[in-house]
Amino acid sequence: MEAALEAARAKDTKERLAGVERLHEALDAAARRGLAAAEVTALVDTCMDLTRDANFRIAQGGLQALSAAAVVAGDHFKIHLNALVPAAVERLGDGKQPVRDAARQLLITLMEVSELPSSSAVLSGGLPISPGKCM
Repeated sequence: MEAALEAARAKDTKERLAGVERLHEALDAAARRGLAAAEVTALVDTCMDLTRDANFRIAQGGLQALSAAAVVAGDHFKIHLNALVPAAVERLGDGKQPVRDAARQLLITLMEVSELPSSSAVLSGGLPISPGKCM
């Protein structure tokens, strides 16, 4: 994972693009063993830089890597949600459709892994209502 992160941080665009590919391969391998908290933090920091890249393939790859990491990392990923949501929303306005699609998919994935109460739980009695109060 560390070698892939280093390659993704390279100055040269071709090297960064190759690093994004290596990052996806490392995440596929990590799906079997999981990710440690330190790995998740390094991954999020690197991918946040990638999402701001002017090259749309690199930005798209960074967003896709974040989506994959959200599924693999579990609870270690949740502390990064406050930084990731605004970054993904910002890329929804990108000029390239693949980047917008990757940002949309990241937002969907973040919603799925964040474990917010579902509307059915709220409707089935999840909200306490005081006696005598009207809705």
